[in-house]
Amino acid sequence: MNIIVKHCVGLAAGIAAWVCVGLAEEAANLPSVDDIIKRNVEALGGEKAMRKLKNRVARGKIELAVFGAEFPVIMRQTVPNKEMMELTIEELGTIRDVFAGSKGWTETPDGTVTEKKERELANKKIDADFYAYLNFKKNYSTIKLQGVEKVDGKKVFAVRMTPKKGDADTFYFDAVTGLVAGVASTAEMQGQEVKTRVLFRGYKAVDGVQIPHTLELEEPASAGFTIRLESVKHNVKPDSKWFKKAK
Repeated sequence: MNIIVKHCVGLAAGIAAWVCVGLAEEAANLPSVDDIIKRNVEALGGEKAMRKLKNRVARGKIELAVFGAEFPVIMRQTVPNKEMMELTIEELGTIRDVFAGSKGWTETPDGTVTEKKERELANKKIDADFYAYLNFKKNYSTIKLQGVEKVDGKKVFAVRMTPKKGDADTFYFDAVTGLVAGVASTAEMQGQEVKTRVLFRGYKAVDGVQIPHTLELEEPASAGFTIRLESVKHNVKPDSKWFKKAK
């Protein structure tokens, strides 16, 4: 019996040593944060192509898990950091979530307007940056490579980015394509701290820049949704009403 035990211990030690060597080699071969960010920009189409774009209007459908139904959705973004999402629910009306550069709010069909508070505004100032993927170092004071993980079945480089003000975000860069496969963060919902994770799929080139056409909020599951874009247009003539309160 002792011989068998010793043999198993020796085998386990050998496996552990082999795994440790493999992990050490993988860690030694990890790219730098600068390399990951640079590759992402190249994969998206390059800085020159990205800066040619001044606004974006995306239309599609949003599937809300809680309703078990899908509804039309419009998302608009413009330089430098304005964005809005407009969701229309049949027989109920339109919900608008708006960030206008420094202030933000949500409008519901009954006319209620809820102003965004300090924490959400701090996050929105970063999230709404039209050139966010060119401005990682500008928007985040600390950027650190966490290591290699698996997200949505893909090997990714997990990079945690912490701003001076606001919540930290972990970006998952696809190790094969260089594109962002998802982003994890935290948010306050109904007075509680919750973890969030959005996955990006179905990248397609539009005007020389890769745009994910499927966005899935998989965490928290209770608020999960999937957006599938049907059209994406750039440099559209802006409307002054995009980022103004309806009433």
